[in-house]
Amino acid sequence: MKPRRLDYDAISHLYDSQPHRTKAVDAELLALMRQRTGGARLSILDIACGTGNQLVANRSVVPFDRLVGLDRSQGMLWQARAKAPSITWIGADAAALPFPDGSFDFISCQFAFHHIEDKTRMLQEGFRVLRAEGCLALRNLCPQECHDWLYYDYFPEAQARDFEDFWPPDAVIAVMHDCGFAAVSAEREHRYFEEDLLSWLETVQRRDTCSQLLAISDAAYEAGLRRLTHELAGRSSPVLRATTSVW
Repeated sequence: MKPRRLDYDAISHLYDSQPHRTKAVDAELLALMRQRTGGARLSILDIACGTGNQLVANRSVVPFDRLVGLDRSQGMLWQARAKAPSITWIGADAAALPFPDGSFDFISCQFAFHHIEDKTRMLQEGFRVLRAEGCLALRNLCPQECHDWLYYDYFPEAQARDFEDFWPPDAVIAVMHDCGFAAVSAEREHRYFEEDLLSWLETVQRRDTCSQLLAISDAAYEAGLRRLTHELAGRSSPVLRATTSVW
């Protein structure tokens, strides 16, 4: 068995201090709510919920509905429970969901599918516990299309590791069809921006800010850091670099 990319129990107390941890309400959940008629309450599951930020955001639009967060890291769940004790937090494996068939109207998995060892089984389980006309939404990085992402430029071992862990969208769609899902589609979000390399250096010097940095060897991390530091030596004004990530 391949070792896990990251021990989330070890960094659970630091997780919410990392960049990009604020969440907005799931767009797919809002779409599902618009399609529903009547006032029936929804049952919602977030797989690999981490410290619970997605469910806390979703609760703002479904304050009285059933919300369940599932994660295999007890450290992350401890952080989640402290934020929202009214949400149900469960420690379990995504490939063995401890719920009866047809338990949920909406299931999400946010930027965590690559961490799941048995992805096919997780999708099968998601289909099993989803109700008729329910929705399962996956959101993740697409490393196969991140051709000029800075993390891959300076830390190329991270790209090789991500190619092993991240399924391309077509592979996910094919397996979902095999599981029985209907109307499966993928939408790509291209994020173009300019990164100030001086500020980015401060970010990557804290290695736990990105799971890509924690997944690579110490030698590969230190080599990328040396290259970046060398290129920026003596610079005091912003050094801008265009970059793209694809979600």
